Amino acid sequence: MHNMNFKYLLLGLLNISLIAYVSSIPDHSLWGDGSLNKRIISNLAHIPAYALLTFLWLRAFDRKKYGSHFPIANTLILIGLVLFAVSDEFHQSFVPGRTASLMDVGLDLIGIFLGFSVSQLNLETGTK
Repeated sequence: MHNMNFKYLLLGLLNISLIAYVSSIPDHSLWGDGSLNKRIISNLAHIPAYALLTFLWLRAFDRKKYGSHFPIANTLILIGLVLFAVSDEFHQSFVPGRTASLMDVGLDLIGIFLGFSVSQLNLETGTK
C-alpha cells in the first residue's frame, strides 16, 4: 500500500460514490423537464465524469514506485473502470424511469480514454 497516493485514492472513491448516487436518481429528475438539450447534456456528462475518474485512479498509483509493473496497474485500472461503467448501467436498469444504455457505456469509454490520455500527457510533461 506504500505505492498509493491516498489523496487521489480518496478522490477516486468519492467520484465513484458520486457517479453511483447520480445514477440512482429516478426519472432523470436531476435534469429537469427531459428536453432534448438537457438529455444531450446529461449524456455528454459521462465523458468528463469518467475522464476525471480515470485520471484520479491513475494518479492514485505512484508510477515511480511501480516502475516496470505500472503497465499491469494500468491494465487493472482499465478493466476495473470498464466493469464499473457496465455495472453502473446495469444498476440503472433497476432505477424507476432509468434505462441501461450501450451508448452511455460508449460515452464512458470515451471518457476513460480521455483520462488515460491526460494522465499520459501529464506523465510525459512531468506535471504533478
